[in-house]
Amino acid sequence: MASVKRVEYKSGRVVYRIVICQGYDKKGNKLVKNLTYSVNQSATPKQQEREAKKYAMDMEDKLKYGYDYNAEKMSFEDFAYKWLESVKDNIAYGTYAGYKQVLESRIIPYFKGNKIAHIKTPHIEAFYRTLVDDYSAGTIKRFANVLNLIFKTAKRYSMIENNPCQDAQKPKRKDEDEGLKFFTPKQALMFMKSLDMSYEVTYKGHQRIDDTGKPYYVNEYTESYTVPTQYKVFFTLSLFCGFRKGETLALHWNDIDFKEKKISISKSVGMTENGFDYKEPKTKKSVRKVSIPDDVIPLLKQYHFEYIQTRFSHGTAWQGDLSNGGNLFIQADGKLMGHTTPYQYFTKHLHRYNEWVQNNPDKAKAEGLEELPIIPLHGLRHSCATLLNYLEVNIIEISKTLGHSTCSTTMNIYAHSFEEQQEEVATKVNEFLRLNA
Repeated sequence: MASVKRVEYKSGRVVYRIVICQGYDKKGNKLVKNLTYSVNQSATPKQQEREAKKYAMDMEDKLKYGYDYNAEKMSFEDFAYKWLESVKDNIAYGTYAGYKQVLESRIIPYFKGNKIAHIKTPHIEAFYRTLVDDYSAGTIKRFANVLNLIFKTAKRYSMIENNPCQDAQKPKRKDEDEGLKFFTPKQALMFMKSLDMSYEVTYKGHQRIDDTGKPYYVNEYTESYTVPTQYKVFFTLSLFCGFRKGETLALHWNDIDFKEKKISISKSVGMTENGFDYKEPKTKKSVRKVSIPDDVIPLLKQYHFEYIQTRFSHGTAWQGDLSNGGNLFIQADGKLMGHTTPYQYFTKHLHRYNEWVQNNPDKAKAEGLEELPIIPLHGLRHSCATLLNYLEVNIIEISKTLGHSTCSTTMNIYAHSFEEQQEEVATKVNEFLRLNA
């Protein structure tokens, strides 16, 4: 908020001294802008004050959003930090933290010392090329997005005539497919089977310490391993209900209505100013109720039974949230499951399953099992959208299930993968005509 102070000279002339805070520099020093405004001398004191305050508010906005910036003198680094500060209040904290990390890791070190007005398209493309060996195409796209937002803002402030990012070409990695990664409906069924399988896991010989603190050696051994129920539930909800990871992690038992067979999504877990914590869902449409497939209900009830047993076996040592029935997804002591844990387990499971297929080709073939692609955890949400489209669920219902703000958002994300399924549609039409012609 700008500071406005009335000053009256001996001659009777009235001006207002205005002090506007422009935030803080990288060292924490307060940045201020001092202005003097001469008001209408014939107006009443109240009118003059109102006039000065309006001017102060207008100037505060202009200074905040860049109208007073000199492109020829301002460095890219200074403008980038000012841009980041200006958007902070309008985006989720996790997005802000992501922008800051992207800026400080590679963008600012590369462009440091350059005036923002002197950076052209070839400089942007040269920067992109420095990223190819270290980052995936998706991550390079994130760098490009942040740069584009910065220069788009500079253009809007009339600091530059053209956005150098607009026509800059991003290099493509020959070994990487930039499209969405997901399971086909057939692969989704294989994945569900993989969750119920038993795997032989071999542990190498290693040192251990007994209860008295005395070390001892354990020889290499093999044991049978099955997927814990809570991971089955996590992946099943992601695949068949299309939840985002943060939405799934934030679930409490009271969010599940077993009678109506619905799950309420009203919160998420993600990066906040307090670290990873509960926060509002991504959009207003993200607050929703999603129907649970009938075949998933027994799995949820089984997990609830196991959860209650685990909780009471810990007694006073239980560290979990006791409100709203407790968190669904937990660590061994009941605390909320770590935000990276589901991804790490998911990737490890896919590799374990593929190794089993490789080592047991005849058995895998007999059971109709094949290797699965290594997709990201978020790929289960993409798989849900693709499956619903395959089952001919209309786009409005798919959009509601996923919690997208509009149907166009759903189409923009999944148009290509939906198109790939048109062959399935043609097959169904051909079958219909063959049976009814």
